[in-house]
Amino acid sequence: MRLSDMKPDDEVIVFDKLSRKIRKRQGKYIASNSNFLTIQFQHYKDTLLMSDLKQGKAQIFKDTEAITF
Repeated sequence: MRLSDMKPDDEVIVFDKLSRKIRKRQGKYIASNSNFLTIQFQHYKDTLLMSDLKQGKAQIFKDTEAITF
């Protein structure tokens, strides 16, 4: 699935690769632009850099399908 196909409030799962651990977070897609992607998690809102997503430092899934950038 492409990022352009996503709609606000779509449920997503984010896998962050932090140093040696992988963190899994679930939230709702809010918006994106050419530099950032914003996701609302349960208790906070987070902005991910598009460059990090393109380099594979984090991955985003909707249902079981990976989001491509």
